[in-house]
Amino acid sequence: MKQSRRRILKKLKKNAAIKEAQELDYNKDGSVQIPVGLKEAGDFFHPYSYLTYEIMNPSVKDYIETFEATIPAEDNVTVDIYTETQTTQEEKKRIRRTVKRHYAEEIVAGEEQLKKETGKAIWFCVIGFIILLAEAILYHFLENMYLDTILAVIGWLFLWDGLEVLLYERAGIRAQLIRSYRLLNAKVHVRNYSQKIKREYGIEDEEEEDEEEDIPQIKTTEKDTK
Repeated sequence: MKQSRRRILKKLKKNAAIKEAQELDYNKDGSVQIPVGLKEAGDFFHPYSYLTYEIMNPSVKDYIETFEATIPAEDNVTVDIYTETQTTQEEKKRIRRTVKRHYAEEIVAGEEQLKKETGKAIWFCVIGFIILLAEAILYHFLENMYLDTILAVIGWLFLWDGLEVLLYERAGIRAQLIRSYRLLNAKVHVRNYSQKIKREYGIEDEEEEDEEEDIPQIKTTEKDTK
């Protein structure tokens, strides 16, 4: 007997890969990590941008925002950027500055778009109400079915477009603004891959430095003993 689609879907939801995909890496402060892998710091920037006004590489931007969209809205995020080569302090500052400016500019543009869409929606609703009111008045005096139908259609089109912007399009803009604000307020860490591995395995840099300092002392002691 064939299994129902509901049972098949329920069975597939228990797949380990799905559970793993739903798991998020949380920091000690409760924020969620957005890991970004680069060969070198220069890969973070648009190939045609220049030092006085650097722009994020579109591929990096899309990756960060795609990852961020999977994180629950109530969680804060951190952007952890890992490079295969050593990154200077100046390069780290450039990356952080570019991330902050990019999302600050997106917020300014989003707020401006929200104002324009709100104004357009209000005007459409007002025009729609005026046309429908005119249609009712003209029908009362003229009783022209064709004119009445034309005015009613035009009025409802304006009114519907205005309500659609108010109820749906503005909601999408607000959702995007929330995402931009979250990424603007996110902490940006720039590290190399070796540090990522040390952190995952619980190996601290300080411990390794201490061990390296202890090795010569042990060898010296052995020679003295001989």
